[in-house]
Parts: sequence; C-alpha cells; structure tokens
Amino acid sequence: MTLNIGIDVDRISRFKIGNKLLLEKIFTKKELKSIKKKNPQHAAGIYCAKEAIIKACNPIVKLNFMDIEIMHGKDGSPYAVIKKPSRTKIKELKISISHSGEYAAAAAILLTR
Repeated sequence: MTLNIGIDVDRISRFKIGNKLLLEKIFTKKELKSIKKKNPQHAAGIYCAKEAIIKACNPIVKLNFMDIEIMHGKDGSPYAVIKKPSRTKIKELKISISHSGEYAAAAAILLTR
C-alpha cells in the first residue's frame, strides 16, 4: 500500500460565479448547483480539493477535474467521489478544505492498494 498527500492553495477572487466557461470546465453539474447557492469562497475550496486530489493521485491514478466530484455530508464535511474506473486502486481518500481571507486551501490524503 502507498500513502500520498496533495495540497493546493488559491485566491478566492479567481472564482467569480459569472465566469461560466471556466466553471463548466472544472465543476460537475452537482458541484455547480451547490456553488450557485453559495459564493466564490465555496467554489475556490472545491477547486483546491480537486487539485489536491489530482496531486495525491499522480502518478498512480491519472485524474482530471471532471473525474472528481466534491460533495458535502449532512454535517458539512467534504468528501470526494471518484468517477473513473481506475478508482479501484484507491483504498481510502480523505480531504479537508479551509478558507481564510483571500485564500482557499485543501489537502488530500490517499491510500492506495
């Protein structure tokens, strides 16, 4: 088994809700629905989580933004759904998202078989 981590930090201002073309390349339909109810801070956090997951998975599993869907449990805690068949290599994936001032950050910890 292998343990990998990935982190990402980005400016919240990059994720203005009006930038529809950018948003549709990065976020799934479910994520876009969630983001429209929230704000750019929420979008930046989801983006950072996806980037962190991609970094943690590389080179074991090659993923792109649309292979990953960030959801939130009833308690608000984030979790990731991997939509690619190669997800069978992933044993466990944990993510954390944070916001402060102008920045959002996320970390991903990946355990593979």
